[in-house]
Amino acid sequence: MIRLPEPRPLGPPLVCKCTPKGDSAPFRRAHSNGFCLRLDNGRPAPTAEIITHAGRRHPIRKRAERGFSLILLSLSLFVMLGMLGLAVDLGRMFVYKNELQTFADASALAAAAQMDGTQTGLQGANATALTGPSGATNPNKYNFDSTTVSTVATSYATSFTGTYDNYTTASSPATNSYRFIKVAASANVPLNFLPMLPGISNAYTITASATAGQAPGDTIANGGLLPFAPDAHTQADLTNFGLTPGIEYSLKWPKNGNSPCAGDAGFIVPGSPPSEHGFVDIGEGNSNSNVRSAIISGGYPNPNSNPSSVSSGDTLGGVPGNRGSSIFDALDTRALQDTDDVSTTWTQYKASGTGNGRRVVTVAIGATWSGNGNNAHTTVLGFANFLLDTS
Repeated sequence: MIRLPEPRPLGPPLVCKCTPKGDSAPFRRAHSNGFCLRLDNGRPAPTAEIITHAGRRHPIRKRAERGFSLILLSLSLFVMLGMLGLAVDLGRMFVYKNELQTFADASALAAAAQMDGTQTGLQGANATALTGPSGATNPNKYNFDSTTVSTVATSYATSFTGTYDNYTTASSPATNSYRFIKVAASANVPLNFLPMLPGISNAYTITASATAGQAPGDTIANGGLLPFAPDAHTQADLTNFGLTPGIEYSLKWPKNGNSPCAGDAGFIVPGSPPSEHGFVDIGEGNSNSNVRSAIISGGYPNPNSNPSSVSSGDTLGGVPGNRGSSIFDALDTRALQDTDDVSTTWTQYKASGTGNGRRVVTVAIGATWSGNGNNAHTTVLGFANFLLDTS
């Protein structure tokens, strides 16, 4: 309950002339500072009013706050719609970006493995990059694996930081030195809520790119080698070691010192190699069973073997003894693990696309051999990949 203080005139007594018609008897008038207050026995009436001398009535109720609430609710709704747009549209953009990045990464890695310096190899790499590692029959997709990635651009370079040429330029010559490929995949993301904001279109283009390539490795670990070290034909050539791709070479020379492979014809082994040179200890030891296991199953070198890794410049000891028949049988077993046991050349093997890679092996390339028996050893110049024969 509110009681008004006794009105005290601030000047000459005022004469109230604003009594409305029909004013009931219980109400009386009090003057305060030039205004008339209608009171009910000295207390504010249930609906108190301030009545000016001009006769205008001003309700004390806060009617204006009703309109302010409506404005505040409208603004809040606008903000909530904006937040919903961010959650839905930006979330979709994030999903598209991740799916396209997965496609680009997988495509670049698979394509880089096919580049072998030939026109055919680069053409195959480009086909893989455009459809993904699974090919056109089962391409990688985006938008929750519902839409095929159709906008893909590829470019090629001889080094990671070099100039990247487009496919038309890169695929023109019969041979090339391209070793790196860049894959860029793009897609338009439809936007449903964000376009309500000014300046935002109905779609946004998302692009993901990846670069992969081949670089000569100078260290092999984690079971990446077979226990052979064929001779380099040109020790100054640290890329191909004087060997010609597509030509057969011997991984292990026979006891008489004459290789039956066409690539070794006329080659004179430098130094004084042992008669059975070619076997090397990459951590498997000297036992026949361990050498066979290293060929058939791999696994050397590894963190628990000695050596635990092999690098260019390292010295590898030879594995002495006549183990030819046992080892050749292991090589046949390893070759038959491949799902392509028909192709006789690397070009055929690559073109068939049915192999699982078990016939492709990595070995160290040896320099000049020295010593005999348990003391025979050679220096590692680098590493090379070979395709095993099936017979």
